[in-house]
Amino acid sequence: MAINILVADDHPLFREAIVHLLKRSVTDAVTHETNSLEELKAILSTGNHISLLLLDLKLNDTDSIDGLLYIKKAYPALPVIVISAYDDQSVILDSLRYGASGFIPKHSGMDEIAAAIHAVLDGDIWFPGSVDMDMSDPQPADKPDFADLTATQLKVLTLLRDGKPSKEMADIMFVTEATIKAHLTEIYRKLHVHNRTQAVVMAKQLELPRSDMSPPQDTDNTP
Repeated sequence: MAINILVADDHPLFREAIVHLLKRSVTDAVTHETNSLEELKAILSTGNHISLLLLDLKLNDTDSIDGLLYIKKAYPALPVIVISAYDDQSVILDSLRYGASGFIPKHSGMDEIAAAIHAVLDGDIWFPGSVDMDMSDPQPADKPDFADLTATQLKVLTLLRDGKPSKEMADIMFVTEATIKAHLTEIYRKLHVHNRTQAVVMAKQLELPRSDMSPPQDTDNTP
């Protein structure tokens, strides 16, 4: 199955290098390119199933976090990795806070970029190790991180703890695998962890129900 990856960057040589990396390191990758936010919007609106967006914060028609804000509002389930030359902690934390699944400084080596791409495609998040994840969403010291998880996210966390892969989670919950990965990204963000292993360790601290138990039924009376 094709993995459609969109590279949005205003520097043609960097775009070319990333596209070459994708074709070499991601099986069945189909790449799309743009250098502007308006063209990026047009590509996404055509209905092409984009599995991952690699987004530079500086495009021909924008040079701030605005592009990320628009994408995550219009396409909340779309994983986005920000690739930027602006790599101070405030920019990285803003990217995390506003929905990015990863952040790659442009000075990173190609092996590191490839590792980040594979991690996000697998449903994990990827941010530089020097970043303090807890600063992205300050919480009172006596407030458990788990309190911010929705009922659906708790269900996904339960399945994750029980070793279910994303595809099986999607089948159990009658949603798409992309939706599961979007939930996982939010879970990692709220628990201030980077990947499945760390989330599972935290999940074991909770008295979560077995994953074979039926989730509570919604009481929505809408026909």
